Amino acid sequence: MKNLYSGDVIIEFISFCIENFKMEHNMKGKEVANLFNQSGVIDFLTDGYDILHTQGKGYIIDEIEQFLKKRGYKI
Repeated sequence: MKNLYSGDVIIEFISFCIENFKMEHNMKGKEVANLFNQSGVIDFLTDGYDILHTQGKGYIIDEIEQFLKKRGYKI
């Protein structure tokens, strides 16, 4: 499903997710960005933006963690 939001808004959302995941897991921003890129989290966040951006930080982090675990990533 294609979303109707501008690329800038989605980039801000992905940055928000990287920053909060970084703090939650005591990681560096570059590590999280690489993890998100390699694992497909960026696409997951982009494709799910319509719903995810309306949720709270904890819910979003939990969804990312579940996405990663389903793909065999250790968090």
